[in-house]
Amino acid sequence: MPPDPVRASPAAEPNLHEIVSAIAAQLHPDRIGTGSLAELRRLDPTKEGGLSTPALQRLLWRHVPDAWLAGAGMNFWPLIVHAMALGAPDLHRAPAGKGSLGLALFESGFSEGRLVRLLEARAEDLPVVVPRAVRFLAAKTQGFDSVGLAFWVHGIAAGGLRAEQQRASIARDYFRAERDASKAA
Repeated sequence: MPPDPVRASPAAEPNLHEIVSAIAAQLHPDRIGTGSLAELRRLDPTKEGGLSTPALQRLLWRHVPDAWLAGAGMNFWPLIVHAMALGAPDLHRAPAGKGSLGLALFESGFSEGRLVRLLEARAEDLPVVVPRAVRFLAAKTQGFDSVGLAFWVHGIAAGGLRAEQQRASIARDYFRAERDASKAA
């Protein structure tokens, strides 16, 4: 597991927000190219040999610290990049305060049953449930916070309290949005 992504080290090592923002800035056809963006969208992080995609390797080794890619990091960073590519170029850059994953899922019409399956996902389920949720958001042209998505993936991968905190955050935002929508109606 990579170092705690919440805390930035005092040295030059970036934090999770900075890393995800740097990758997001590259996920535009004018910067990365349409072919490379298509490769990242087709990427299957679980498939053997799928991690050899040059566009993925370039993004990872330019933006993610080596220590974060050690061990399980190589299981989850490709997934995060793949999910961001599915929402590229604009859906992973939701306006401030409007793109939490739970809020985005509610606003897109993501059903409560799908939400429950997403929240119950274990680390080994992430390569299936994360792209499925992002494809749903993309189909609805619903923007989402890619930094929040990365925190969620890292939290689930870490397990324990961090996983529960991330699940609670998504559920809280989803059901608050539901409450606010019912008040408005």
